[in-house]
Amino acid sequence: MHSVEFVVSTWHYFANPFKLHPLNELYLATVLEDRLGSAVQVGVSDLRAARKENSTLDDCIDSIPERDMYVHWIAKTGDSVEVAAIVHRLRQRFPKAKHVGGGVHVETFQEESLKVFDAIVVGPGEESLQKAVLDAADKKLQQRYASRWQDVDFNDYPFPKREFLPESAIMNTALFEKYGGMPSTSVMFSRGCNFNCAYCYCNIPHFIQLRSPENITREVEYLKANYGLTAVNLRDEIAIPLSRKHALARMEALADCNVAWRGQTRVGLDRDILKTASESGCVELAIGVESVSTTALEIVDKQINLDQVRDFIANAHDFNIKIKMCLIMGLPGEPRDILERTKAFIEETTPDYVNVSGFDPMPGSHVFRDPKKFGIKTINTDWEKHAHLLFRFSDQEHFGLPFEFEENAPWGKAFSREEIMANLLDLQGYLRENNMCY
Repeated sequence: MHSVEFVVSTWHYFANPFKLHPLNELYLATVLEDRLGSAVQVGVSDLRAARKENSTLDDCIDSIPERDMYVHWIAKTGDSVEVAAIVHRLRQRFPKAKHVGGGVHVETFQEESLKVFDAIVVGPGEESLQKAVLDAADKKLQQRYASRWQDVDFNDYPFPKREFLPESAIMNTALFEKYGGMPSTSVMFSRGCNFNCAYCYCNIPHFIQLRSPENITREVEYLKANYGLTAVNLRDEIAIPLSRKHALARMEALADCNVAWRGQTRVGLDRDILKTASESGCVELAIGVESVSTTALEIVDKQINLDQVRDFIANAHDFNIKIKMCLIMGLPGEPRDILERTKAFIEETTPDYVNVSGFDPMPGSHVFRDPKKFGIKTINTDWEKHAHLLFRFSDQEHFGLPFEFEENAPWGKAFSREEIMANLLDLQGYLRENNMCY
């Protein structure tokens, strides 16, 4: 039997790393166990515990059991430096073990990743990881395993088993603390995004694969029966499918499960879809407005307009759905009065909550690939600086803004890094004073 351990890094950029869940690792571990059966022993080592218990990273790595293979799925480039350190220490302890890397960071930096891992996975991992495990067991591990997203259907595989994690890490009340602290966890009922926002790296695959209503029901009922779940946080890039047919089918499934839910979606949905969402248990929708500057929205190819935002918030409020508006300060194209415009738009539209972040030209994004087009002079190549959008979840998350604009950008005089930070701090203070921080 070949043994495989998925390693979850500490998620050092989150103020509370246990608020969300390592769905990629849980999902792929479940797929291996389901498809390879008795040929493989699968486990998950969750290093987020190093922060929870104030242990050192080395102490936590030393608690990882010996396995034939370790899998490291790097969705965020900000994890890559720590993952490389984990691989190095595990090689010292278990020199015969093999290490496989995958995820957006690995796809973006394949040659760099091959210097860290014995093999990499490019594209979806469901079939490639199975092949890598079987090849390793036969002493025939290749350097690169690639498959096409369109050849691997998300709906064909089992939902992620939570038993791989300690029970204390499966459910929490923080995800729905604004709604009485309902016992909840994260789920993904679709993957991919068919939009082209220039700042985003999450549109991989560049189309949406949906789980069936039957799969959704099975997962939610499993979570209710085993963990007492009463609410779910949808981690889909678009929680309400843009296809009317698929949107109604998903919400019917959620309504049948009798749980509360929240997620992020696009503006522009019809009123009756929002009404149905409310009736299915939706208590909150996050919308990526990103900027109140039309110029900035056009430069980053957001493909929304502010009138759509106004209508969406008003319609959602009519059906008692709270709105979390997500904004990014420091986007290319911002006018000099962006702070005043942003406050005015918030006061006009009255979202319930606002998350403000500092811009990061994330590796894998269009901005990262072509910085000059967006007026960017330099991008910091210390990958730990690209952990996440600044302030997305807490005032204490000081990771982000790892870049500098040209002083005179294509749209005019650009903000310096210090000016962007000042705008961020000012807006964050304004939101806190108005009880709008999440």
